[in-house]
Amino acid sequence: MSVFSLSNYQNFKIFFTFLLLWFSVQFGDFIEDVVAYFLVITLGILHGANDLLIISKNDKRKQQFYKNLSIYITIIVICLLIYLFKPMLAILLFIIISAYHFGEEHLSELVDISKYFNFFYYISYGGLIFSIIFFNSLNDVNQILDQLVGGSFTKNQITFSLSFSLLIFLLTNSYLLIAKKIDAKQLLKELFYLLLLALVFKSTSLILGFAIYFILWHSLPSIIHQVVFISGNFSKKSIWFYIKQAFIYWVISILSMLILYIFIPQLEQFSIVVFVILFAVTAPHVWVMHRMKN
Repeated sequence: MSVFSLSNYQNFKIFFTFLLLWFSVQFGDFIEDVVAYFLVITLGILHGANDLLIISKNDKRKQQFYKNLSIYITIIVICLLIYLFKPMLAILLFIIISAYHFGEEHLSELVDISKYFNFFYYISYGGLIFSIIFFNSLNDVNQILDQLVGGSFTKNQITFSLSFSLLIFLLTNSYLLIAKKIDAKQLLKELFYLLLLALVFKSTSLILGFAIYFILWHSLPSIIHQVVFISGNFSKKSIWFYIKQAFIYWVISILSMLILYIFIPQLEQFSIVVFVILFAVTAPHVWVMHRMKN
């Protein structure tokens, strides 16, 4: 990974996190949500648009590429079937898979002990992110859940999830500290980041708070990792190559959502379709990113 991504980007994301936090205080929920949707539709979708390129980069042989492509498509089909028959299970799987993905992206360069330790370490971090978001915006979250599956989370469930994730996160970090896999300075930095994100989720709307984390803390770092993996460096040329390769898939995604919005104008139905699409593409994307990192 380049020097830019290790140092400069850390300062960049902290600065823009505070900037968007200030922005949320100055404007109402409507403006916040417009900005949030714009960020997710542009950079958020872009960060997952090069999965097939990464598969082809990782597997030079055509036979292996087609095998991985079939796995990618199969995961999508399985996700669609799960939502069709068990929608609440689909919600829970989406949260668990995304939690692991958030943790792997944020922590994999910091710690790599074993696949079992990594799993609990990564998922505890992602579980904390989701739990803090849900804890601060439970009513909004339950409105979305009601549209999707006709269900909801209770305050006790979210409190338990928050407490359990925090416990696992602290225990795993205590082990890392004792085993001298990380130093106290790094641990304090990670705890500061979590407190900053908690302040963001507390002070902003549900959509903007999630967008701030998803774009600044997840999507942009992921794009940096992907650019380096694909091109071997992080430069203007490699960034431009990444964007050109992703552009057609990004356009298809935007047009698909626009078409869905035109033909499914009812908010409830549109929300369902958007979630199903997100669930179906998130799971194979997580699989591709895991392969890339390993």
